[in-house]
Amino acid sequence: MPGAIVYFDHYSPIGDIVSMVLCLLMLILISETFVDREKSFILFKHMLILVIAGSIFNLLFHLFTTDVNKYSRAVLYGLRAAYHLALFSMLFMFVLYVVGLLSLPDKTRDKIKIVSGFGLIGFVIADILGSIFGYSFTIAKDGTISMGFSVFSISYIFYIGIIFYLLMWYRDRIIHQIFRGLLFTFGICVIIQGVQGSFHQTSFTTSIFLFPIITLMYLLHSNPYDVETGAIDEAAFDRTIIDSYASRSKLMLLSLHLHEIERQKSFTKDLQFELFHFFNGIVKHGMLFRINGGRLVLVYKIAQNPDYESVNAKLIESFNKLYERFKISFKVVIIESIPEFSLKNDYPALIEVTEEKMSYNTFYTINEEDILSFARRQYIITQLADIAEKNDLDDKRILVYCQPVYNVSSGEYDTAEALMRLELAETGILFPNLFIPIAEQADLIHPISLIILNKTCKIIRQMLDSGFHVHRISVNFSIQELRDDSFCSDIIHIIERNRVPYERIAIELTESRNAYDFNLVKDRINELKDKGIKFYLDDFGTGYSNFDRIMELPFDIIKFDRSLVIESGKDKTSEYMVHTFADMFNKLHYKVLYEGVEDTEDEQRCIRMFAQYLQGYKYSKPIPIEQLTDFFSKAG
Repeated sequence: MPGAIVYFDHYSPIGDIVSMVLCLLMLILISETFVDREKSFILFKHMLILVIAGSIFNLLFHLFTTDVNKYSRAVLYGLRAAYHLALFSMLFMFVLYVVGLLSLPDKTRDKIKIVSGFGLIGFVIADILGSIFGYSFTIAKDGTISMGFSVFSISYIFYIGIIFYLLMWYRDRIIHQIFRGLLFTFGICVIIQGVQGSFHQTSFTTSIFLFPIITLMYLLHSNPYDVETGAIDEAAFDRTIIDSYASRSKLMLLSLHLHEIERQKSFTKDLQFELFHFFNGIVKHGMLFRINGGRLVLVYKIAQNPDYESVNAKLIESFNKLYERFKISFKVVIIESIPEFSLKNDYPALIEVTEEKMSYNTFYTINEEDILSFARRQYIITQLADIAEKNDLDDKRILVYCQPVYNVSSGEYDTAEALMRLELAETGILFPNLFIPIAEQADLIHPISLIILNKTCKIIRQMLDSGFHVHRISVNFSIQELRDDSFCSDIIHIIERNRVPYERIAIELTESRNAYDFNLVKDRINELKDKGIKFYLDDFGTGYSNFDRIMELPFDIIKFDRSLVIESGKDKTSEYMVHTFADMFNKLHYKVLYEGVEDTEDEQRCIRMFAQYLQGYKYSKPIPIEQLTDFFSKAG
């Protein structure tokens, strides 16, 4: 005869079945998309597995209790204990998840873990002992199932209480959206549990344990694909690279940079379709990431694609077909993963640096020389950032060299140009072309320029105090530095702190094509010229010159680039052209300085072309600024 059931007569398997199916679906989805494989994700996955296990145990338990006398009492007690153990463990793991989410101090975190762990052990033992001694769940000899003291309800209240306490007491440590999401979820769970209890229902008990996991999935572990390309975002890319380093997996990365897409920020429908399928059938288990707007990076494991050279060749063919169809300019960079790069995920920076030297519609495979060059570049950036952060105007890593300038009218050296050098432990002395572009790109040029100015002012002060005749020394500044509101005040502060007359300092600037820069440069020049500082237009003749703008700017000296000196020596026509430019500036009361003068022939030709100042290897190579006293004379 079927056993009489006292308290399970309102059970329906629908709740457990739905919970099990949803958990299985979530496990499948997280295996098909990208989620962070960190410690919190491991807890998240184990919670899903525990809910699945709990659903199975509960279904079997209720199935077997339809005829209690048919099955062993040990099996029924075991299924019920396993069901409770699965759900107790799930709540214990949820507490650990919340503790990790809050980044609690070590002592507090350890206390919460100990309390929760002992709670888990205590409730499991109490649940088992309750059945043994008859004060909790029991099955009588006649098959009647009765319920006494509910260890399960007490354990649920215990863990929910811990979670509510953590969320409320440490709510300032958690993002508000996550705080509200978890709080509302557990509030709804408590209400559902109360409502079903009032109707003597147990059908949705397992589902109540699933709801908080769904909240975590939505708030913290979802990483949707880009609907345009099927790609995943940059955060997923970072995690994939870090995981590959931890597992020592060799990866192949192919970066596709679509220039027009970077500007437009969107893809046409036809192009979207092609991007969905461009590696379909070629790469096994590849993942596509979208980083920096128009850059798509395909990543696949070499172990899963041992014929990766053939794979890359087919992908290149695919890219070429893509170009033939859509005529969208591209650059493709191919990289085999490198452990030291994966550790910090320097691949985006390496890709961008590599693209700078590439032409459009070309492919480039990173080689060992590129790696060494990039490593040096990153080292330089690190050092420049450290220089900027320390803000030491006497930083020993920045060296001041200078090149004396010959004054044609006086026949003496009374001016010079200050030049940068960078001396680092791992590279030795670096010339400006190796670090200034990097400093400008990283927005670290201004602190270096200020150090050069400060050290130059110190030498000027020393030379003046020693009786040397110093007309002025010029210092180069980048146009982008003038965009800083503090530019003028920075210059004034350094000159004044060294007690140098303003007229002993000149600032060299190159011409800008930007209309905003032009107005800004004009304002900055006027502000500093009012103090007595002189201004040079540097690199005149290097490819771009807007005479209207040059005439509007109050420069004192126009520096003719070495290219014009070379050009003027080719033939009479070329000399006449350069002569005409110099004559025009001369009549407009600008002084003309020729740089790159290397021999007497250059010198005589430049003098014929209205040179007031001459600079170049004929007179001196760049020297440490301390040696300038070998060229300058003392005041008579």
